[in-house]
Amino acid sequence: MATEIPVANLFYLLCYAWGHAKEREAVSLADAGRLERIQDLLGVVLARGTLRLVKRGVDRNYVEVRADLRGIRGKVDASEMAKRALRSRGLAACEYEELSIDVLHNRILRSTLGRLRRTPNLDDEVRRKVRSAYGKLAGVRTLRLDRGVFGQVQLHRNQRMYRFLLAVSRLIHEQLVVEEQSGVHRFVRLDAEKRHKLFEDFVIAFFRQEQKGFRVNHQGRGIRFVDDGTRENQRKWIPGMEADVILESNDRRIIVDTKWYGKPLGGRYGGRKLRSGNLYQLLAYLRNRTAAKPDLPHEGMLLYPQVEEKIAIDVRLEGFDIQARTIDLSQDWRAIHEDMLALLDRDSVPSQPGAGPPR
Repeated sequence: MATEIPVANLFYLLCYAWGHAKEREAVSLADAGRLERIQDLLGVVLARGTLRLVKRGVDRNYVEVRADLRGIRGKVDASEMAKRALRSRGLAACEYEELSIDVLHNRILRSTLGRLRRTPNLDDEVRRKVRSAYGKLAGVRTLRLDRGVFGQVQLHRNQRMYRFLLAVSRLIHEQLVVEEQSGVHRFVRLDAEKRHKLFEDFVIAFFRQEQKGFRVNHQGRGIRFVDDGTRENQRKWIPGMEADVILESNDRRIIVDTKWYGKPLGGRYGGRKLRSGNLYQLLAYLRNRTAAKPDLPHEGMLLYPQVEEKIAIDVRLEGFDIQARTIDLSQDWRAIHEDMLALLDRDSVPSQPGAGPPR
C-alpha cells in the first residue's frame, strides 16, 4: 500500500478481527501516537495486558510435580527410589499435584515476552514495559513456541483477556523471525495476504458488533451456482462460492466483497476503471444468490482500504445496484466508525479523509 495504517488504528482492527472489540478498552494505548512499528504496538499491548492479568491474579491450575522429599506426599515411586538409592539418604521419590501459575497459557505469554525483550528493533520504553511484565511472571517456565503449542491451550469461557493476549502472542510468533546467521530476532511486515485477511475479518466483525439493522452472514452460508440440468452424479464437481459477508434485513440484501489493492482502480494505458475481475466475481455472487432467493433484490458492494483517494462509485449492472467504496484507515478511529456505518445508508457517502491521527 502507498500509505500505512497507524498502529493505533491497526490495534483497533485487530481487536475487531479477533472478536475482542471489548478488550480494546482494557489495554490503554494513550502513547500509541508516537509508536510507528507493529512490534512496538504488539509489545505494549502484550506487556500492559499481562500486567493487568497479574494485578487481577494470573490463572492457576493443578500441575503434576515430581520431587525427592524428606517425607511422603502424594504417590511414592518405589522403583525410582530403589534405582537411585534414595531411602539410604532419607528421601522419597514423590509424585503429587500442586496449584501453580506454571500453566501452558502463562508459559506462552512469558515465552513471547522473553522473545520480544531480545528483539533489537524495539522502542526503548516498550522494551522496559516488556521486561517488567516478563519479571512479574517469575515462576513460570518458558518454552519453545510453535503453531502446535497455541492449539493445545484450553481456556474457560470467562477467560476473554487470556484469549486476546494469546492472539497477540500468536501474531508476534508469526511475525518474529530469527535470522539464521546472526540468530537475531527480527520482525517482518504483514504481507498482502494477511493484511487482506485482517481487513476482511475486521469488516465482518464490525458489522456484527456495531449495527443492528442487518443480520450478518459470514460467507453467506455459501452461495451455490445455479446448476439446473446438471446430472446428480456430476454436481460434486461444482464448487461453492463464498462472498466475504452478506447483510440481510427485511427489505435489503447486500453482498459485500472486500479487496486489498495498492490501486483499486485499474485499466489499460493508465485508464481509471473498476477492476473487471472484481465486478465479474461480485456479479456471479449476485446472479446465483438471487436465483436461489428471488424474494428480495440483492445489492453488491466492493470495499477497499483507501490508499491515495476516496472512491465512491455507484453503477447498475445486469439489474443490480453495485457500490465501490473505500475506507480511510489512516483517519481518526471515530471517523472510521462513522464511515463504516454510513456504508449501509442508501443516501450517505463516506466522509472526507483528513480527520487527523487517533488521539
